[in-house]
Amino acid sequence: MKRVYGVLGAVAVALLSASAQVRFTHLKSVDLSSYFNGQALGSVASDVAFDGSNLYIAGYSNAAQPASVGVLKISNVLSLDVNSWGYTPLITLTQAAQSRVSSLVYHNGFLYLGTGLGDTSNQAANTGIRKFDAITGTQVSDWNSTGVVLPSDLSNSSRADSLEIDPGFVNDPNRTPSLGIVAFGRGIVFRRDFGTGVALPNMLAVPSRDCQGGSVTTEMRDLAFSPEGDVYLRLANSIFYAPRTGANTVENNRACRIADFSPDPTNQVSVNLHYLRVGNQSFLVYNRRDPNNRQGYARVFIVTGAGANWDFANPYAVLTGNEPLPNGSIPAEYNFDIFNFTSGVGTDPSKGDVNLDGVVDDADLLAILFEFGTSNAAVDTNSDGVVDDADLLTVLFNFGTSPQSLYLFVVHSSIGTDRLDIYRVD
Repeated sequence: MKRVYGVLGAVAVALLSASAQVRFTHLKSVDLSSYFNGQALGSVASDVAFDGSNLYIAGYSNAAQPASVGVLKISNVLSLDVNSWGYTPLITLTQAAQSRVSSLVYHNGFLYLGTGLGDTSNQAANTGIRKFDAITGTQVSDWNSTGVVLPSDLSNSSRADSLEIDPGFVNDPNRTPSLGIVAFGRGIVFRRDFGTGVALPNMLAVPSRDCQGGSVTTEMRDLAFSPEGDVYLRLANSIFYAPRTGANTVENNRACRIADFSPDPTNQVSVNLHYLRVGNQSFLVYNRRDPNNRQGYARVFIVTGAGANWDFANPYAVLTGNEPLPNGSIPAEYNFDIFNFTSGVGTDPSKGDVNLDGVVDDADLLAILFEFGTSNAAVDTNSDGVVDDADLLTVLFNFGTSPQSLYLFVVHSSIGTDRLDIYRVD
């Protein structure tokens, strides 16, 4: 679920920190409503995953009965020209509806998709976590032997709620990433083997508001991990932290509250959390209500810190959706209820790799020369509306390099309205 970057000449949201300046540059804002229209992929965009080149967006349905939900694949998504993006409905299946959300993770060529999450029927026809080939969309039928992880497979949980990649404990000599899962009502991080789907040892991490083992809550909604393997849990109106002490353990088997959002209601469909490392700086990305707009989670907050210490009182950045785009246009403000995020590193066409093959070379130079004087957005590296000397110089200055950037992808939705926004993190 989560990353961010910057373009030549673009207007960025730039804020200073004590150690370095990180910029969140708004690159794209794209309407996806026609794909999440209550048909094959569901009625609401719910989660997003990135493989370095392609984006995958999972939907859920608000229908009264089980309905079709699925995953939209967007290829060529880093292209400067949104008209060159490709859209493929990749996965469809019937699952529980009525705000039973979907959660999505990409790992090593496969998608791990949780659908009907929140449903308590324990029936594969309504809910479950499945593995799919990210190229073909074909389900891996023998994953977890049955092809699905049900809530009852999670130590007899009544439901499952969110997925994330657990990188493992940094000091574990056998460190291997696994699929982390949280379930509402359980103070446990469940884990599954990416390859086989078999259960790995659970990690007890009971959220304690007083950090002494008392004032316990188990309203687990989302999770995130630091690169070192520390655990962050998002509950409806708070964030908890648990330092990793071993492959399957956290300190004192509990997570301590580090952010109290108690004025927020607990009955929201989607509250989410993402951990972002930029150089030597760490960020937590989360959605929360704007204090001036209590009707929806209409803001993405980004705070700096580490471990248990984060500056929630003074966010490093607040993304509102109406940050100017590179061409100077200003999208509408975020005003929808459902937010989710993912991040990842990919090639940077604004630095000359306009054909997105990972290197600035003769092919990029020729692409710009052939379009010189036109307004072809795909090769307009600075997005100023014309392919000219500035774009040619960008290629020449970066010739022979493999420019990459970190990107933050944000999906936000309500019934009938779904939008994707891309930020680059510099």
